[in-house]
Amino acid sequence: MLLLSITACNRMGTEASYVVMGNTSEVVRKAFNADAGKVRVVMLVSPTCGMCLKGASEVSQQIAKVDGKKVSLYAVWVPRLGGREKDVPAATRVVADPFTREYWDGNDLLGVAYRRVLGWKDDDAWDVYMVYGPRAQWTGDLPPTPDFYMHQDAEPGLRLDASVFGAKVKELM
Repeated sequence: MLLLSITACNRMGTEASYVVMGNTSEVVRKAFNADAGKVRVVMLVSPTCGMCLKGASEVSQQIAKVDGKKVSLYAVWVPRLGGREKDVPAATRVVADPFTREYWDGNDLLGVAYRRVLGWKDDDAWDVYMVYGPRAQWTGDLPPTPDFYMHQDAEPGLRLDASVFGAKVKELM
């Protein structure tokens, strides 16, 4: 299933390195804040979800089209639909932007945090794509509220359309 889902995506690159988050989201928070002044895109996606892989591929292709010096992309792989760390290397191949920072969040820390941030009722956040303007800062335990987001989850809100998402990224630049 995973191989079929990955090959269905538009891009098959080489495996990228990723960082294991462990028991804290500090590594993502530090990277996010270090990129202040840039537009930042955060994706929470499962390495075994075909829709997530397709979304990650499409969103990263949109980011790859813009000036990479002005946009930072963070792919956070989460343990949904049976996803485990061993699935992450193959999943990283669908991300088109070579400068993406990739993470394995095996404890779903950011899924829980973003559930609160986004006000989701039924599930921790995943298969969600968020964009932040250059002034955003992550100052507390929770990430900041995104300036814009789309998702492919059952929660209410805008469904992912990569071209609309890409236009919003450009607008915030």
